[in-house]
Amino acid sequence: MMKKIIKNISLIVILNMTLLACKKEISQIEKTDGISPVVTLSQSTVVLTSSNNNDTVSVIKWTPADFGYKAAVNYTVELVKDGNSFSTAKTISVGNSVQLKYTRAVLNESAIGLGIAAGTSGVINIRIKSSLSDSTFIYSSVSKLNITTYQVDFPALIVRGGNSWVTPLARTKGFVLTSPNYDGKYEGYINLPNADGWGGDALKLEVQSTGIQYGWGSSSTTMTAGSSGNLWFTPSPNYMKVNADINAGTVNFTPVKFYLSGDHNGWSTSATPMTFNSATNQWIATNVNFTAGNKFVFTSNGSYDISYKVNSEGKLVYAGPPSWAGSNISAPGTGSYTVILDLSAGDGRYTYKIQ
Repeated sequence: MMKKIIKNISLIVILNMTLLACKKEISQIEKTDGISPVVTLSQSTVVLTSSNNNDTVSVIKWTPADFGYKAAVNYTVELVKDGNSFSTAKTISVGNSVQLKYTRAVLNESAIGLGIAAGTSGVINIRIKSSLSDSTFIYSSVSKLNITTYQVDFPALIVRGGNSWVTPLARTKGFVLTSPNYDGKYEGYINLPNADGWGGDALKLEVQSTGIQYGWGSSSTTMTAGSSGNLWFTPSPNYMKVNADINAGTVNFTPVKFYLSGDHNGWSTSATPMTFNSATNQWIATNVNFTAGNKFVFTSNGSYDISYKVNSEGKLVYAGPPSWAGSNISAPGTGSYTVILDLSAGDGRYTYKIQ
């Protein structure tokens, strides 16, 4: 009997020791709200210019986070355009550093990528995420950086003609797709010459900064880096709207013909055709009779699916689905005018003029 009692006592002691050990382990990983970092900006307003691109113009600093116990904290800087959710933020992991420096060129590129158009002003919201793990983290308060960007040459895909189609070696209007959001998505307009007489044209798309060329993928609407085969755009001759995504490996092309649709023609999508000038890579409509107060839109192919209006700054913007953005363009007054549409410099550089 004594043996059994001693055995039971030993079992109770062991169980108690196990529980104490578990309790001790739990207390060591106990989560806490912690003390969030306090962010300091070297300057709250930055006006960027293209000179001295490698100079440091902005420094984001923050105090270390405190979770209530000693731990290795990893920091992530989150940036988003004012008015947008942090769920869409650009994130930069900096490890255990408590600052992030921006050169003029990198900050300009980042701001444009966040949606602040080149040559305009906007606000970037900044916060710091302090993490112990994927499930244990705290955020700082949001700081605001007022910024003015400058114009740059957007990242580009250069058209490299295949077979008999000879294209310029240098970046040239009419032979370029651009990525104004720096997101690997490129757009531009290309005039296909039907160089080989086969009703289509062969080409590759070359990343200007790296020289990597994209050719035939698994179909006419896919592309692969380093492919020996050419892309094949058809039908040609034709003026094509081209969209390429180097991340997704896709390329899409649509033949287009442009028109003016507005008060002057009862908003017809076919009554005022524009003519393409292959020498200037521009669409032109002459002898367009406007009356003071008239408004119009650039439409194509008999619809508004590929159309252009202007934004609040008077710059040409895509007005088709899904956003249907922009406002109708105002005519300068009563008279006969020539209207010119120039889409040759790539997305983000589309322009028009009335003379």
